[in-house]
Amino acid sequence: MAWAVAVWAVAVWAVVGWAAWAAWAAWAAWAAWAASATTSRADNVAFVATTGELGVAVHAVEAAPIVGFDTEFIGEATYDPKLCLIQVAAGDSIFIIDPLVGLDLQPFWEALTAPDREVVALAARQEILFCLRYAGRPPETVFDPQIAAGLVGFGYPLSHTNLVQRVLNLKIDGGEAYTDWSRRPLAPRQVTYAAADVLYLAALRTSLLEKAAMLKRTAWLHSECAETLGRVISGENEERWRRVSGASGLSRRELAVLRELWRWRDLEARSANLPPRRIMGDDLMALITRRSPSKPADLFSLRGMDRAALRRSGEDIAAAVQAGLSLPEAELPVINRNDDPPQVAPLTHLASILTNALATEHQVDVALLATTADLQEFIRWRLRGGEGGEPALLAGWQGEILGRPLLDLIEGRTVIRVADAASSTPLRFESR
Repeated sequence: MAWAVAVWAVAVWAVVGWAAWAAWAAWAAWAAWAASATTSRADNVAFVATTGELGVAVHAVEAAPIVGFDTEFIGEATYDPKLCLIQVAAGDSIFIIDPLVGLDLQPFWEALTAPDREVVALAARQEILFCLRYAGRPPETVFDPQIAAGLVGFGYPLSHTNLVQRVLNLKIDGGEAYTDWSRRPLAPRQVTYAAADVLYLAALRTSLLEKAAMLKRTAWLHSECAETLGRVISGENEERWRRVSGASGLSRRELAVLRELWRWRDLEARSANLPPRRIMGDDLMALITRRSPSKPADLFSLRGMDRAALRRSGEDIAAAVQAGLSLPEAELPVINRNDDPPQVAPLTHLASILTNALATEHQVDVALLATTADLQEFIRWRLRGGEGGEPALLAGWQGEILGRPLLDLIEGRTVIRVADAASSTPLRFESR
């Protein structure tokens, strides 16, 4: 192993020079130290199933400015995912909290989301939602190693196992990913797996921030994590009826009917604690919207309405349809559909080529840099002559990478040519 490291060091020195080698060596040493620092914590795992044990865990969280947090849940059979296990790394301890034994977890949720506390959570969306559900507020600050890794050259999105291996050079077992976390008692291997989910979060945060500092991207990481937190919160507060499969192409009146049907379905699902699509599938809801039957008898003639539960709800479904049909014209939903001119598609494709090239050059994952929808928004804005305010793509860290190059490309100041068809990066972007 020593000779391999020496050979690699010489190779790196020869190719990129002393400065880059020194930066790589410093980051590698930091990552090794951060990984080794988890050893003592791995031996200090406490399973929490009593009020006294919970008090110890809460005290540890209150004393820690940075807390690793993960959950195990089942989301397929209920309206909201069923929380089955909570894992917390605070200070030198790991706590595996059992939420199924009837403990009052309010003190824990309040401690976790207290001001001035940073929560480190991987792919943190569901963990944020649990905080919103049980604490009534999100964590003040969230650091997501999955996002951070995508901004410093490791790729995105990486699983926990791959992230630990790539960043910390440690191999861990991922064999319990599909276990039934609601069953008790938990086997020792399940507890070990659950503890490993938070064991390395602090080391990942340390290593990724160190790498970001060397690349001068610390602000990028914090900004993107904050944006993600905001998107989760805003997404939880919006009605999702526009996301129903089959909603595209509907008229404003039909959208009003769809919205009323979605609200009926959501209320029924919440009351029965079932996933909404178990109440009524999107395809049936779209069919009812297009047919808009005003009487239960007409409703029951539709394919899919033969289920007993739906037939019992026939009057309510018909009432929802009628509510949409009778809505005043001024209150109808707006159609969020862009009738794009023909040049939007090729210009978006051209912009995506540039975006992919810049993502590779800057070692950031293109999925974080810009989506197709982001690029389309930019193209539409530019075709409008810049009216309506700058698109989000030109702000923040994305704007640092994409702003000027995209404008130069679309305004004709940059051309693309094939420099070397045999190269992994065959294209060149050059000023005219």
